[in-house]
Amino acid sequence: MIEKKEILHSYYMIRKIIGLLGVLLPVLVVVFYGDFLSSISHYYYTKSSVFFISILFAFGILLISYKGYERDKKNEILSDNVITHIGGIAVLIVVFFPTSCLDSNSLEIFNMCSSKDYPLFGHSNTIINAIHLISAGIFLFIMGWMSIYRFTKGSDKSKNKMYKFFGYVVWISIGVLLIEFVIEQFNSDFKITNYDVFILETISVFSFGISWLIKGEAIKDLIVLKNKCFKTVIKKESN
Repeated sequence: MIEKKEILHSYYMIRKIIGLLGVLLPVLVVVFYGDFLSSISHYYYTKSSVFFISILFAFGILLISYKGYERDKKNEILSDNVITHIGGIAVLIVVFFPTSCLDSNSLEIFNMCSSKDYPLFGHSNTIINAIHLISAGIFLFIMGWMSIYRFTKGSDKSKNKMYKFFGYVVWISIGVLLIEFVIEQFNSDFKITNYDVFILETISVFSFGISWLIKGEAIKDLIVLKNKCFKTVIKKESN
C-alpha cells in the first residue's frame, strides 16, 4: 500500500513538473533573451538556449518515465506509457534536430546564419527543419491527446471539462499553424506574420502546461499552502 502511494505521489510530481515547465518555457526564453522571435524554437540560437534545451530535454525524460493509466484492453489500443513514450521521443528529436536558423526575425541570428557559424546542431537545412517541425507537431498533438482522452478517465466532471478545453486549445493552435503553412505554400500573396508561430506555439504550450498542473493536483497544493499561511498569520496575531 505504501509503495502504491509512493508511485502515485511520483506521478503527481511528474505531472506538476511538466505543467510548470510548460507554463514557464515561453516566458523564460523571452525574458532571458529580452525580445520576441518568430518562434519558440528560434531561441535555440540565443542565450535563452539554456532554458529551451534543458526544458525540452526534461519534457522528454519525464514523458518517457511516465506511465499513467493502464490500458483498457477492450477499448484502447495504446496505453499512457506508449503514448508518452512517443511524445517524449518526439520532443527529444526536436532538441537534436533544431529548427532552421532562417526567418527568426532577429538580426543577430540572421548574421550567424549568413556566416554559417552554427552553434551545436544549428543549421539552415530544409530536411532537418522538416524533421524538427514534424516532431514538434507530434509532441504537441500527443499533449493534446493526453489532455482530451487520457486525463478525462477520472470521475471529476468539472476537471474533465477543463482537460478537454485545454486539450482542444492545443489542437486548434497547431491546426491553425498547419493551415497557415499550407496556404502559404500554395498562395504567394499569403504570408504568415512574424509572430504567428510564436503566439500559437505559446498558447499551445501554455495550455498543456495548465492541464498537466491541474492533473498533478497543483490547485489542491496551492489551497493547502494558502491555508497553512493563513493559520500561521492567525497564530502570530494571537500571540
